[in-house]
Amino acid sequence: GQACVAGTRLIVEKSVADRMTTAILVKMKAVWPGPTWDEATHYSPIISERQRGRVDSIVQAAVKAGGECLTGGAAMDSPGYFYEPTLIADVDQVNPAIVEEIFGPVLTVQTFETEDEALALSSHPTYGLASGLFTSDLSRTIRLARKLEAGTVWVNRYSRSRDHILPTGGYKRSGIGKDLGRDAYLANRRTKSVLVSL
Repeated sequence: GQACVAGTRLIVEKSVADRMTTAILVKMKAVWPGPTWDEATHYSPIISERQRGRVDSIVQAAVKAGGECLTGGAAMDSPGYFYEPTLIADVDQVNPAIVEEIFGPVLTVQTFETEDEALALSSHPTYGLASGLFTSDLSRTIRLARKLEAGTVWVNRYSRSRDHILPTGGYKRSGIGKDLGRDAYLANRRTKSVLVSL
C-alpha cells in the first residue's frame, strides 16, 4: 500500500527494458493484498479512501498525459482501501506519475541509453528520499552514488536498512532532518548554556 521509501520510478537501461518490464509484470500479477498481520500478505491497503482516490487520480492523469498502463490502474473491488499493483510505461519527466509523490502501489518505467541520461532522469526537482542502483561495475557504483540526489542510496538491493545507526532522511522536500543514527539524536536533543558570574 504505502511506504515512504517505496520505489515508484524505475529507470532501466533500454537494452534490457523489455525483459525487466516482463519480469516485473509477472511479479505484480502474483502479489497478494491483505492485512499487515497476515504472513501471506505481499502488500497492505492504502491508509484511507481519500488517499486511494488520490492515487487513482494520479494514475488516470499519467495515462491521459501519454503513459501506458501495462497492468493495474484501478481500485480493487474488495474490503479495505486496496489499489491494484500498477505499472506505467512511456512516461516523460513532466508526467504526473513522475512529478507527484504517489504513496501507493504504482511503478513507472523510464529508459536510458547513457549514464548521463540515467542521472538526468533520476534527478527529481522536488524530492530525493531514496534511490537504488543496480550494477556490477564498482567504478560506476562509486561515481553514481555520489551524484544521485537522495538521502539513501542502496546498491544492488532496495530495502530499508535494519541498522539503526544509519541516518535516514531525504534531500530537497523529502522530509525534514534525519531519522535514526547520530543525526537524529543531535536533532532531537535539548542543549542549554548556563553562564554565571560570581
